[in-house]
Amino acid sequence: MQYFSPAKVNLSLAVSGVRADGFHDLDSVVTLVTLGDDVFLEQAEVTMLEMQSEWVELALMPEDIERNLAVRAVRLLEREVGKALPTAIRIVKRISLGGGLGGGSSNAATVLKGVNELWNLGLSVERLCELGAELGSDVALFLLDGTVRMRGRGERVARLNLPDARPLSLVLVNDGTHCSTPQVYRALDEDRAVAGDVAEKDLTNEGDFCNNLHLSLHKGEAKAVAEAVFNDLESPCFRLFPRVQQTAEALKAAGCEGVLLCGSGATVCGITDSPEMGERVLAHPALQNCWRASVQTLPDGVMAAHGPLTPIVMVRIHVGQPVCLQRLEQN
Repeated sequence: MQYFSPAKVNLSLAVSGVRADGFHDLDSVVTLVTLGDDVFLEQAEVTMLEMQSEWVELALMPEDIERNLAVRAVRLLEREVGKALPTAIRIVKRISLGGGLGGGSSNAATVLKGVNELWNLGLSVERLCELGAELGSDVALFLLDGTVRMRGRGERVARLNLPDARPLSLVLVNDGTHCSTPQVYRALDEDRAVAGDVAEKDLTNEGDFCNNLHLSLHKGEAKAVAEAVFNDLESPCFRLFPRVQQTAEALKAAGCEGVLLCGSGATVCGITDSPEMGERVLAHPALQNCWRASVQTLPDGVMAAHGPLTPIVMVRIHVGQPVCLQRLEQN
């Protein structure tokens, strides 16, 4: 069984205070894009994980394969149903690692969904979302097609329902900087403490930001979307990692309608008015040593109806990565 495991882009990310469990409350509009990994699943005698790389450094993957989110997803389902589910997993990686695009979480969600089908477990999407929340804050959003609103620490997700929306053209650029997510969140808290900003954003109501962004996405208007996007983590990330800010400035100089940080970084997203404009942006001299891709947003249900879509432009800067193959004994 073959699955498309898409990357995500947070088009808005409002961060509230620290919760009792240590996480921050989030309110985010998240869309899936045509850049993604391929995940292949097959019943086997023992669980196996094979990683292949087309565009990214596999050296950044955890050495202990049991820590890989895809394998942890299998273990979680085994716990849920009370039996072994030995599965051969092969993942062809195209999503940059640690860049704020959710590649690991997407793989985990894809394995949850795929193993559920492969072994005929009959678990509902709602239950898979609950299990996904145990693996990571943004795993659940990948279990719903299209654009979603994510709240809480990421476990509360709901479709925004944009079935007829025109695809939005985006460019994604990563200069290789590693941005520590905990460090970026701590910097945000420190900035707010210094500024005396206790209230931050009111995340208890719907908020105009979501409605404005929803309407702009439905129309597919790049300028309107560019005016509506924001990320509370952008300022602290730029302060900690000046090279990421330089990448954002290069995208602006290259002609993007709008630019924002993806998650906690280091990937930066540029909004363009067409795929052709995206190609011209990525030809900018300041971006030539970066990992970069020109992509489009995925409409609701597109993966189920049509399978994966091919990115318009994909530039490889890390080549010749070895295949990583591990056989995992059942617990």
